[in-house]
Amino acid sequence: MFESGFDRFWKAYPTSPRKGAKLICREKWVGKLLESNAEQIIKHVEWMKTTDGWLKQNGAFIPAPLVYLNQQRWDGAEIPEQKKMEDPLQKLEEDRKKAVPMPSEIKARLDALRGRI
Repeated sequence: MFESGFDRFWKAYPTSPRKGAKLICREKWVGKLLESNAEQIIKHVEWMKTTDGWLKQNGAFIPAPLVYLNQQRWDGAEIPEQKKMEDPLQKLEEDRKKAVPMPSEIKARLDALRGRI
């Protein structure tokens, strides 16, 4: 099934009390020929969702999608490359390899406290 750039934009845009007017937003999207900029717009929205401005007070400062489209907030915005999420198990294993072994006197004391002696 084909999913338009607008549909992906709408899905990516965070839910907030201001998220509304989908039909008007779609008309704006089509009227401004934004389909050709869909990847850049969606990438910008995904990045903005991680910023303090959009996270602050549970998203109280997220603009309405219509405002976002009207103001073309993605235009000229520098979007930093997002770091790939590490595999948590791999990170845990790497950290374990870097860990300093427990001194034997502390290990013996812990065993004694646990009743293993």
